[in-house]
Amino acid sequence: MAAGRRKPQEQVVILGEDDNDRKTLKVLIAALRPDLPPGSLRDLREPITLVKGMRPEGLRDKATRVSAVLRANNRVAPTRCVFMHEDADDFDPAHLTLIERIEQTYRSLPWPVHAVVPAWEMETWWFLFPTAVAALHRSWRAPDQYIGKDVGKIRDAKERLRQCVRPAGARSSTFRSYVESDSLLIAKKIVELGLLAPPWKAQSASWLAFLEKVERA
Repeated sequence: MAAGRRKPQEQVVILGEDDNDRKTLKVLIAALRPDLPPGSLRDLREPITLVKGMRPEGLRDKATRVSAVLRANNRVAPTRCVFMHEDADDFDPAHLTLIERIEQTYRSLPWPVHAVVPAWEMETWWFLFPTAVAALHRSWRAPDQYIGKDVGKIRDAKERLRQCVRPAGARSSTFRSYVESDSLLIAKKIVELGLLAPPWKAQSASWLAFLEKVERA
């Protein structure tokens, strides 16, 4: 190494289904792990790592392509670990099966891979934080219908959240409903209000699994 040249900082790589999910996870992980150096979290638009429903031969080819991209990225800055997000699109405990498949698919990588798998969709987790959701828009109703319940049993969580934030009598022509890009804003609101620490308003096995992955990172 040339004199005076600093060694590149280790990075925590975040991959996900789309830009909203990646940036949302970045906010949550940064808040949960303040010990990680500033700038060490890096969300990558590519590669897409989805494994659900893929045949074994296709999955092997995909793993080879994804691994090549991650190894190339590692040559730019050393990788500490990789978070890979994919929605379960099913009830808990389906997240466990998908977590295992993701991590097994990429087990040959030289860094830990932590699968992040919300039940149904990431919107499932926002039912744990109805106060933060309601604080995002004055017109929204707090989605508190599941307080004390297992939110991992909510079907089609994104659509259900849209229904729950809508006050009775709200007109479709004027009411501003939930959209996917609100996930990032909700995550920021959760952090701002100091709501990440337990107790939460409901139960979610997939949320607890995510927290465990972040702690191990």
